[in-house]
Amino acid sequence: MQNLPAIRARDAGGVVVGWLVRLVAVFAVVGVLAFDGVSLGAAELSVTDTAAAAARAAAAELRGGATAQQAYLAAQQEAVHDDGLNDVPAAQFLVGADRSVSLLVRRTPPTMVLHRIPGSDAWLMAEATATHAAG
Repeated sequence: MQNLPAIRARDAGGVVVGWLVRLVAVFAVVGVLAFDGVSLGAAELSVTDTAAAAARAAAAELRGGATAQQAYLAAQQEAVHDDGLNDVPAAQFLVGADRSVSLLVRRTPPTMVLHRIPGSDAWLMAEATATHAAG
């Protein structure tokens, strides 16, 4: 009869360890999902500013007498300078008759899990358009 309390104490320790392992696993999953969510949110917010800066840089090049190709390169350089994952697709870079610049900046932010979901490329992409007058 004296061994009975010792057995119960060991069983209680196993229950505590089991709950602790579950708790750590839940915190790990929540942490990974939180990282991915913050990464997506930060990309959405910053890509808008990057698009505006890239359009300003391209318009400044045009004001200086540069060609549309040189303005595109200035926009691309500005976008990549802000974040190496940014891209200005050439097909989405337009110079108007009034020499205004319209462009699109894209970024696929780094994620730990979400990028592994098949077909997630489209909704993980952060995009922003901007227009800036050259004059």
